[in-house]
Amino acid sequence: MKKIIAFLFYLSATQLFGIDRLVDPALSSGNGTTMFTTITSAVSASANGDRIVIKPGTYNEPTLTLNKSLILLSQTAGTTINYNGNMTIAGFPGMKLSILGFNLGIYSISSNAITGGVANNRAQINIIDCKMTNLSIDQNYYELNCLRSSMTATTTFKFGNFVVSKTNDLYVLDEPNLNLNNNKISIIADTILNILEYRNDDYSTIIANNLINKLYIYLWNLNLSQKNLVANNDFINNSYLLVAARNAPGYNFEFSSNLFNGVLNIPQGLPITCPQLNYNSGITAGSCGWPLTWYSSSNASVFPDPNISGFFKWTYNGIDLLCSVPTGSQPLVLTRIIGDTTTIVNAGNPNHEYYDINLTINDRGRTGGPYSILNYNPTFNPSNGKAFIFDIEMPTDLFPNQPVDIKAKGYHRN
Repeated sequence: MKKIIAFLFYLSATQLFGIDRLVDPALSSGNGTTMFTTITSAVSASANGDRIVIKPGTYNEPTLTLNKSLILLSQTAGTTINYNGNMTIAGFPGMKLSILGFNLGIYSISSNAITGGVANNRAQINIIDCKMTNLSIDQNYYELNCLRSSMTATTTFKFGNFVVSKTNDLYVLDEPNLNLNNNKISIIADTILNILEYRNDDYSTIIANNLINKLYIYLWNLNLSQKNLVANNDFINNSYLLVAARNAPGYNFEFSSNLFNGVLNIPQGLPITCPQLNYNSGITAGSCGWPLTWYSSSNASVFPDPNISGFFKWTYNGIDLLCSVPTGSQPLVLTRIIGDTTTIVNAGNPNHEYYDINLTINDRGRTGGPYSILNYNPTFNPSNGKAFIFDIEMPTDLFPNQPVDIKAKGYHRN
């Protein structure tokens, strides 16, 4: 008998038992309970669980402080709310806030610190179909789920998911003293024009099917029963790649089926202070900035360091990683498989857990593998994208009497 655990749309934009509060600036006046002329007044009168249903248009209002569990969305599906002001999220444990279809233009969304926050009862912030300059959820005990949104400058968060979105810079920062293993940070099907900088050792990560320029990984969760996966990304010409090699506690990485277009630059070090660059927090800041040098045929990559334990897999990327090969006395388990260098079709990882969504062998790059951008941006979408699963975990091999556990992440737009 098989045991199946059903998956839930945990980014639902539908909450029960709340009140719909309508915003329409064309009203002569609101009634103070269900009808309002400004978004600010509707939010002020709302209670946890309410929806703020907004007539499409342009709203010139001051900074909007959001300190309740609310859903803010357009009255007409698929339309945009132009809000000419910043938004500040004053989170609290268990908060559930969804913002859908807002265009803030030159303005941004930021978060305040949470009092009494804990990792198992985070403030959940869902940003769906939005545009802005900066998105900064960089306080502890928030969960950011950013979906189909665009930031012209910088996105910063500590835990959550960044999916089918676009930003110039993406920073994934660390929380103190967590090192949890029961979830992961997903960065999937995005366009990251400049830097993706990863500094989080609390959760494992999957970085898949993105368009990437610079990828710097300084801190990561080391749980050898899991892996940090970098797969099926498109690295543009003259892209950069660095994984910290100094004082790291171990490796559990797999780089697989990525497409490197043109030259790949691998810095052997960056002029950044040690506490930021590696795990040795006892070193005085500024005492060990590294010179900037480049990977070449005569200059091997500094990572992975063969004296660090764990595993490091570089497989089916179409190019080799020139690095130090561990000797029998060194603890690192290193796997290097170049794969086919002449094509990207069926040239990715042949293991069936990496198959394309049409169940053929993985195509190297963004359109290949289980997180293919063809899955997130289909040519035919009967539900108009209102409900979508963006990450699913399930066994790839099934045996008699084996329990089957399925875990999925998804969202619903309205």
